[in-house]
Amino acid sequence: MGLLKLLTKLFGGGKGDRGYGGTERKEEHSEKKGERKFSFSGDGELGRNASSGDAASVTRKRNPATRKKKQPQVPKDIGYLAQMLGVDQRELLHVRVRYKRYEISKRNGGRRVILAPENDLKRMQERVLKRILRPLRTHPSAMAFERGKSIVHNAQIHLGQAIVVGADLRDFFTSTSRQRIVEMFERLGWQPDAVNELIRLCTYEQALPQGAVTSPRLSNLVNYAMDVRLAALANHCWARYSRYADDLTFSFAEDKKGANEIISIAKAIVADYGYKMHGRKKQYLARRHQQQRVTGLVINDRVNLPRKTRRWLRAVEHRLKTGGPATLTAEQLAGWRSFEQMVRNQSQAP
Repeated sequence: MGLLKLLTKLFGGGKGDRGYGGTERKEEHSEKKGERKFSFSGDGELGRNASSGDAASVTRKRNPATRKKKQPQVPKDIGYLAQMLGVDQRELLHVRVRYKRYEISKRNGGRRVILAPENDLKRMQERVLKRILRPLRTHPSAMAFERGKSIVHNAQIHLGQAIVVGADLRDFFTSTSRQRIVEMFERLGWQPDAVNELIRLCTYEQALPQGAVTSPRLSNLVNYAMDVRLAALANHCWARYSRYADDLTFSFAEDKKGANEIISIAKAIVADYGYKMHGRKKQYLARRHQQQRVTGLVINDRVNLPRKTRRWLRAVEHRLKTGGPATLTAEQLAGWRSFEQMVRNQSQAP
């Protein structure tokens, strides 16, 4: 594929891609020497996964009289939303949107603002997460905030690769705009009154609030189309791609010059969705003879904490045992040890 076709594929019409609803997602068909693989669904239609020997059996269609009649679609309005959340409509509308604002230190310096929802809002957000957002589908490349996935699984994708390239997005949650969330709910069929209520509960100051219960899941759902395009870019370049929240990682099986150019194209793609990448100082490229890291974990031989971190933890443990000054409390050290054990267990799992 030439450069013009690649750019057309990656930049043309990407914003309209869907997938989080399940029904809008384009399925990829595997073809080999003119044969397609199909599966049989109960209503006589062809699917994707069955062997070609099943094709004859699926030509017989069921008697229309025995098919279940389609139920009329219920308008997804504010009443339906309250029903889905298992609350009274009046209770839903009277939830006050209040957050407690505080700051934490970033690892690399600076401060990060956290907005923690107050109890009533938090409980309603938990219902939205469980009953509205959780059943929806995210892109397979989205590795953060998803059940059955972890920082270790994200790193394992790039294990044993010749080159690892990484970059991260600035102000990820606050750069995920309210308008994009509105458009997502509208595409899912919610009526304006329900959309307004979902937006009231899930956004703050025109963006996703970092600290809200619903923000992590929403950030994956609303970025489905972006992940589609970034995965297509990786596929064209014979690379692997994953996204862990704001951390983008690409890796190549073969060493090649100009591997970091993939970041330049990725930068243009994420800009279509309102994101900016950190500058070159925070971009990352490592080959096999260098220490390769993905979201802070070393992946040269197996997924593990960096040697420097392991030595630091041993030194802290020694100081705590001997009564010397330490940079961590006993409780903090226990948390680090639990994390280290989790990394070890998941990296050794088959």
